[in-house]
Amino acid sequence: MSATEMKYYDVTLRDGNHAIRHALEPKFVKTYCQAAIDSNVWAVEIGHGNGLGASSYLVGRSKFQDFELLEVARASLGERGPKLAVHCIPGFATLKRDIVPALNQGVELFRVATHVSEATVAKKHIEFVANSGAEVHGVLMMSHMIDINNLVEQAKLMKDYGATAVVLMDSAGFFVPSDVAERVLALRNEIGIEVGFHAHNNLGLAVANANTAAESGAQIIDGASMGLGAGAGNAQLENIIAFRIKMGEKLEMEPFLDLSALVEKNFADYLPRTTSSSTSSGMAGVFSGYAPQVLKISEEFGLEAFTLWNELGKRKLVAGQESMIREVANDLMNL
Repeated sequence: MSATEMKYYDVTLRDGNHAIRHALEPKFVKTYCQAAIDSNVWAVEIGHGNGLGASSYLVGRSKFQDFELLEVARASLGERGPKLAVHCIPGFATLKRDIVPALNQGVELFRVATHVSEATVAKKHIEFVANSGAEVHGVLMMSHMIDINNLVEQAKLMKDYGATAVVLMDSAGFFVPSDVAERVLALRNEIGIEVGFHAHNNLGLAVANANTAAESGAQIIDGASMGLGAGAGNAQLENIIAFRIKMGEKLEMEPFLDLSALVEKNFADYLPRTTSSSTSSGMAGVFSGYAPQVLKISEEFGLEAFTLWNELGKRKLVAGQESMIREVANDLMNL
């Protein structure tokens, strides 16, 4: 696949908001978006770490609301820049309060995300956006949690609702490259629309997994500058690009290094890294974004973080169930 066909989707200003505790500021959004114009980034995703409308006590309040960030991003990207995109999870994002104003602000691409086994939850949102004329993708989060046949069926539902692509999220950083190849190939062979892949780095495999997805036929590859993202972070965008250049794609490396330098300069204290805790979450198959709560609560209860991660995995907790972490820790203490 050529560089003109491959779509590099930049999640730095959304997933990266997890890493900085949802404190992203309009000034940085402006600077980053202006720099992104010179790169080969296809779309820039903006907003709260959990997506449009998610600012709350449960998952974290934003320092600046989504629409403040989107307004600056829209003006900064202009007409020749990457697409302006948002991530939205039904329940956090509502049609009237969130989707309609985002459309009015010029958002061009909506990613409607559900847990991997619950694509039906996205029906109303995907259909609404598709009928509005904006582009809409379906996103299957925690995509390791069902088998491939069911994964394909869930993706087909999103296509039926009007999605023009389906993106697999390895939300827990659970996959190894062979897992990625198997799933991407299955979707490419079965659903007839574009396939995307979003990696997390819990096992140190995010870049390898992202590049495996590309080699297996995924047309949309997610990445974040300096890997800025939830938990152990995302696939590092500039490293994905470096690999693609080595594989013969005609890309310019310098603009991606400029984006990386912006993140490194402004968020040096928040850059993600693989730790014993992130490795434990990847092995347990638990959402990366739980890391701050797991570390805090395990220390409070005198538990090994590894033990708490494993129990969360056994109970199959997913994003949005942060309130359960303390309950699970309490149960472990009373065994």
